[in-house]
This record gives sequence, C-alpha cells and structure tokens, in this order.
Amino acid sequence: MALLDQLVAEDTLALAWARVRRNGGGAGVDGIGLDEFGRNALLRLGRLRDQVRDGRYQPAPLLRVELPRAGREPRQLAVPAVGDRVLQTAATLVLGPILDRHFEDESFAYRPRRSVRDAVARVAELRDLGLPCVVDADIGTFFDRIPHRQLVSRLAALLPDGSVLPLVRQWLAAPIRTADGDRRCRQGVAQGSPLSPLLANLYLDGFDEAIAAEADWHLVRYADDFVIACRDVATAERALEAAAQWLADAGLEINFEKTRIVLFRDGLSFLGVHFDAQGQRAEDPAATPWLLPPHLRPAGAADGPPATGLPRAAAEAVPASLPEPVPAPAPARHAGHGARARPRPPGGGVRHDDAPPPLLRTLYLAEPGTYLRIDGGRLLALKNGGELLSVPLEKVDQVLASDEGAVSFAVLRALLARGATFMLQGTASEPPGLLLSAADSRVDLRRSQYRRSEDAAFCLAAARAIVAGKIANGRLLLRRHYRFRAGGESPADEALHEMQAHALRAADLDALRGVEGAAARAYFAAFAGLLPARWSFPGRCRQPPGDPVNALLSYGYAVLFHNLLTLVAERGLDPYLGSLHAAHNGHPALVSDLMEEFRALVVDTVVLRLLGSDDIGDGDFVIGADTGCRIGLPLRKAFIAALEAKLQSAVGHPLGGPDGDYRRAMRAQVAHWIEVLRGEAPAYRPFMAR
Repeated sequence: MALLDQLVAEDTLALAWARVRRNGGGAGVDGIGLDEFGRNALLRLGRLRDQVRDGRYQPAPLLRVELPRAGREPRQLAVPAVGDRVLQTAATLVLGPILDRHFEDESFAYRPRRSVRDAVARVAELRDLGLPCVVDADIGTFFDRIPHRQLVSRLAALLPDGSVLPLVRQWLAAPIRTADGDRRCRQGVAQGSPLSPLLANLYLDGFDEAIAAEADWHLVRYADDFVIACRDVATAERALEAAAQWLADAGLEINFEKTRIVLFRDGLSFLGVHFDAQGQRAEDPAATPWLLPPHLRPAGAADGPPATGLPRAAAEAVPASLPEPVPAPAPARHAGHGARARPRPPGGGVRHDDAPPPLLRTLYLAEPGTYLRIDGGRLLALKNGGELLSVPLEKVDQVLASDEGAVSFAVLRALLARGATFMLQGTASEPPGLLLSAADSRVDLRRSQYRRSEDAAFCLAAARAIVAGKIANGRLLLRRHYRFRAGGESPADEALHEMQAHALRAADLDALRGVEGAAARAYFAAFAGLLPARWSFPGRCRQPPGDPVNALLSYGYAVLFHNLLTLVAERGLDPYLGSLHAAHNGHPALVSDLMEEFRALVVDTVVLRLLGSDDIGDGDFVIGADTGCRIGLPLRKAFIAALEAKLQSAVGHPLGGPDGDYRRAMRAQVAHWIEVLRGEAPAYRPFMAR
C-alpha cells in the first residue's frame, strides 16, 4: 500500500484526530476550533480524505501566534487549522516509524520512547565516564532556516515511495497569516505544526551521524540544543569546529552567543538541569521529574524542557503508542547492498560481544554490467533492466567498483556534494582511479605536510615506526595461529623480532626498505605454512596475482587501501605525500604508509580464515593469461562480507586512544598523523595490536 493510502486510511485519520483533540490548542485561520470540528468529525475526516485523493486538498495559511516567555522574547508559533493538523499528525503516524529507525542514538527530542529525562541521564553518564569538558551549543534560529529543497530531498531518500511528498511540500510552503497579511515561507518548518519535529530531526540526522562518528567525543542533542562531551579543551575546540562546519554546509549556523566550552566542575546548564562535578539538580521545578527514575516520576509529568523545545501543539508529532524502532542489520552491500550504522550501546563504549556500528558505509559494485544511477535521493544499482538494490545516498560514504559497469554523472556529482568517494579498482594493466572533491580548503594542514615531507629526519623517524609496527603486527598474527600447530611457535618469530629492532635503527630510507622487504619475505614464507596443503603460495606477487592466495590478498589490500584513502581525504591531507613510500605520480604514498600496520590484522587474518574453509575450492577462481588469477563473483561477495565484518569488529586501541573497531582505529591513526605533522605529538606511534 502506498504511503499516501496509509495516511488517509480511516483508522489512521481517526487516530490522528484523537491525538489532535487530546493535545488541545486553538483554532486556525478558518476559525474552526476542536469542539466545532468534533461535532462533525467523521464527515470532516471523510472530506479531507477525498480532497487528498482527488488532488483538491490545499492547506490553509498558518496562524501567527506569540507564546509569552518570562524574561525572554515571545516564541513565534505558526499554527495550522485543525483539519491540517489532523492530516499532518496522520503523516507523522505513517512516516515516523520509517524515519525514526534511521535516526541516531544521540538524538532525544520528539521521538517515541525517548525523552528529555533520557538526555539528562546520558549527559550525567558521560560526565561520570570521565569526560570533563563540554561544548554547550545552540543552533541559531534553527526551525526558521531549514532549507526546503534539501529537506524534501532527504525525506525522499528514506521513503519507499514519493506519494506523500506533494503534501509535505504544500505544508512547508503554506503562508503565515499575520496582522500585515500573508507571508510566504521559502525556508524553515513551522513551530506549531505537528509534522515539524519529525522533519527537524530528519534534517539534523546527518549532523548527529557526522558528529557521533568521531570517537574522540560524544554528542547529546535535544532539538536545536546540544552538548558534546570531550576529554579536554583541545578536543572540545575541534568538536565545536566540526559542528559549526557541518551546520554551515547545511545552511545553518551556531548561535555563538549561547555557545561555550565549559568544564563540568564549573557547572553546565542543559535542558533546565544544572550539572557539576558532584551531581545534578533541577534549575526549574518542572525539571525535577527528569532526575528521578521512571517509576518515581509524577503522573502526567511533562516530557519536554520548560524553556526549550516546541510547545504542546507541536508535540502531536510524537505518538507515544508507536512501537520501538526495530534495529536494521548492517551487512556489507554488494552491487548496491550497503551497511546502515547501528546505534552504539548505552554509555558510548564498545561492547565486545557485538560489532560496533560501521564507520564508512561502503557500496561495493562487484556485479559485472551494473549501472549505478540516482533517483529521488537514492542510489539505484541496475542490471539488464532489473534493480539489484536501492539505497539512500546519505547512507553511503564510499563506493568501490571492482568490475566493468557504468556510473551516471549525476551519481558522481551527488557523491562529491556529500564528501563521499568513488574508487575504480585497478587491474594488472590499468591503475586504480579515484574521485575526490576539489573543494577542500585546509591549506595550513597541507603546508605542514609539505614542510614535513622535506624534512629527512622526520620522514625517516616516521617510516621506522611504520615498518616496525607492520612487522610487529605480522609477527603477532603468526604467533596467534602457530600456537595451535605442532611445536606452538612461529618459524619466523625470532627473525621478525630482530628485523623489527633493525627497522628502528635503520640509517636511511633505502636501508629501511631493505629491512621491510626481508621481513615481508620471512613473514609470507611462514604465512604459507598456515595454509591448507591444497593452496599453493610461492610468495607474494602483485600484478597480476598468479594464484588464489595472492588474488585474495591483493583484493583485500585494495579494500583496505580505499578505506584509508577515504579517511585520509576527509581530513584534508594530501594522500600523495608520505614518508616510507617514495613519492611518485599516481601513487597515494601516505595511504600506503598508514595501511601497513593494518594489512596483517585485517586482510591476512580474513584470508587465512576463508582459505581454511572446505567450502572454497579452485572453482571459485578464474585464471587468465593476461589477467592472472581473479576471484569469482560468489566468493568475492563472501570475501567482501568477511572483510566488512572484520573492519567492524571491536578492537581496543593499544596507545590509549578510543576503543572502537578497525576503521575507527585507522581514523585514530590518521588523526595522530596530523598531530605529528603539526608538532602536537613528538613522534608517530604505530598501531600495534596487543
């Protein structure tokens, strides 16, 4: 059933009318109040349904109402007529469950089974977890500045059909009637309309997602008020900069008059509650119930803050009877199959019995002949006229194409617009290709990078650390697997231990690269001993890979490379200037440098597991005279899924950084690299698993 049919269904309209009547409120511009509407409610609901179905429905202008506030300017409301409130509430009943499952855990306002009490508890929890510094921020005139076109585009991307979009556009464009006449609305959502809270949360979902993706801080947002808990002032400054940049890109801005960086010990006021190092107390008597456990809250206690948020008329958008959103699984996406970020567990930590949410949601184009296009904010993967998959554009952070196909220019433009990357995987005879935005303006960071690249001592020190980290992690993998073999020891352990020490003492880059090459040969010789006898592995060969083992390693390294390339590019670094790998045209040396520490931990581990399975055989590979050994499509999909599972698996950061998954560990290393470039850290420290 189309969404519009669900919206105007008899049961939906009846439930919507009951909710509007229960919430109260005055008449709109037509002068029809709740009592008058209720005297002929069934007839009026039937007329509304027929008007919507026949395309004759037109919303009435919104009535400007001022809501007095003690000591502050009145809140400007724009109240729809009762009939329009009923239809908007019906829309919320239908759209709410669809949209809410996409929203992040960091958003607490106007959502089923979430409240200001939960937001208050989360802030206290972050304080007690040892995050002493807070960005206390406000979005300036948020509800009045939301751009209509971008809002509708985001809505269209998440809905299974577009049947309700014309109604939403009509409600957004409805004029506001004032004493001076009707004023047309070109942006903003009306405070006082039942659908506005849901649309506001939708527009800020990208903000929640972007800020929450950073492991260095934790966001709590209630409507247009938010706090970001951090470990120190420097981190808080970066968090505020990131928040301000996202909002500016979205046509919004931070209200700096109401924004500050504070320490819990000095006191923080948020949602009518005062927080300090000792605890929290209600600054407003109405906020007292939010500090109590749910079973002790007074009956009928308000669910919103006393001096912030929308009034009761707007709260119609949050039906308390809606079921809790069902978590969606987060598999890798093949030829359109993507991954949806799942909310983190309470407390913001990583549960080691569950994979953390994916940091970079990847669209893998692995099906030959796939055509990728965009329609209504969704990426569509098509083949032979049939749809392989449809996924919202805003839920894709990177695209990796590994086979022949086609991509529309509109897709490429859309990816560039949201900072996503597109990579065409190379072949034995052709280099890989990468689409990156040319709009990055972090010139100062790149200047630091260019200066460091000319510093021979800096490059040698960083390269030594990288090679030592790579050898240490390879040695760890071998030790973990050989402990289950006869003798229990890796045949390369002693040699790799010595080479790790040699790497830290190498006199120059040429000598260091010689140590790295010798360590790689010793490592892969021992790696071959872990493979089942049916898999021949004479050693590492790259272009083209001549055997199944090398084919899997090369493909896996390409996936790892693309993930790190995206993480490097999004921080504004020049990917072509590294320290270990020589700079030459067409080679992102910095990405190759930073991925060295993760090759064994991520890719080699997955390859060993796959090749140890009896379900994989020679028939899963195709060997050509010119192309070398290639992975068959079914195995390629299984390999991608296994790599995604590994990238999303929980891992502790050995250097005291934030725990998370391997992608977050890679992002932490990129951030650490920037600290070293800027002189904020004395030396580069590699990621070495414990």
